[in-house]
Amino acid sequence: MTPTVIIIGAGPAGLAAAAALRRHRINPVILEQGEAVGTSWRHRHQDLRLNTIRWLSDLPGLPIPGRAGRWVARDDYIDYLERFTRHARLHVRCGVRARRIDPVAGGWQITTNDGHYRSRHVVVATGHDRVPKLPDWPGRAGFQQPIQHVAALRRAADLAGARVLLVGAGNSGVEIAGHLVDAGVRHLWMSVRTSPTILPRHLYGLPLHPLTLALRLLPEPIRDRLARAAAHHAFGDLRAHGLPTPRQGPYERMRTTGVTIAIDQGFVGHLTAGRLHIVTDIDRLDGPEVVLRDGSRLRPDTVLAATGYDPGLADLVGHLDVLDHDGRPHRDAGKHRPGLWFIGYRPAIEGSLRRFPVEARRIARAIGNAPQA
Repeated sequence: MTPTVIIIGAGPAGLAAAAALRRHRINPVILEQGEAVGTSWRHRHQDLRLNTIRWLSDLPGLPIPGRAGRWVARDDYIDYLERFTRHARLHVRCGVRARRIDPVAGGWQITTNDGHYRSRHVVVATGHDRVPKLPDWPGRAGFQQPIQHVAALRRAADLAGARVLLVGAGNSGVEIAGHLVDAGVRHLWMSVRTSPTILPRHLYGLPLHPLTLALRLLPEPIRDRLARAAAHHAFGDLRAHGLPTPRQGPYERMRTTGVTIAIDQGFVGHLTAGRLHIVTDIDRLDGPEVVLRDGSRLRPDTVLAATGYDPGLADLVGHLDVLDHDGRPHRDAGKHRPGLWFIGYRPAIEGSLRRFPVEARRIARAIGNAPQA
């Protein structure tokens, strides 16, 4: 029997969409390329914790248990996704990698390593951080030290005692920098092209995450001013430590570049104490050395790139004219390709996990109200 809806991806966005469809009495099939739900979470480093507060990070109908704490650890969140899948009675087919989606009479055909699947609707939920981006620096082919993306780092402790050049000061870079210092790296340089907006998890013991939800109702310039004020109140002026105040406010930067804020997990304390050092961006790689834009040279034991991710949708849907210049789905992609839906590709300062149920309900309503074949 051909299912009405196929969902590609069994991360939190795909699971949220499936559960919302079930409430509309539609039983979707979820295709997951990994061997279990939450594949991308399973591949992240062991020190990972959610930057969003527990009670604003769950999926509808099943709270994350209080024993997971305020900031949920990676393994606890994976366990939660597994329990949610059972709780919502979702049908997940693991080990099925979707390779291409094409329109056919009456709906869509998905080409996979397991053959062809057909359905009236397809919900793409493969994640906005599916493919790590690693810059092709000049001289990279002859560089004599290992280079890896932070996505491939399993434990910060694996780099204990090493001289590390960490490239990128986005949220993942700021997060892993703190873990690397805590793990005992010998020396940590952080190559920064654009200063991030860094916010604390809480002020005066109160978490800031709920406040970001309330700020959505305010104009962007006011939100930017409030975020900058909170950052300055928490950390002061970091210019003397190599991080001047960003020219763009965090909400403007998110809107124009897709880059979100960085959440402090000990990074600023390590920076101001001199346990890590900010340097400029990379010009080229030269044998065992890294040459920076200012001409200075470093000799790290390893280069760790926190240089972002690509959604990796080109092979899957690039031929359907539904992607922006940055490889993310157009906001109105579904209007041009009826029956093709996307969820989870718009990161938000208030946290993507909070947005998934909202997007899922919207998609489920639209599919549930669509004319039947």
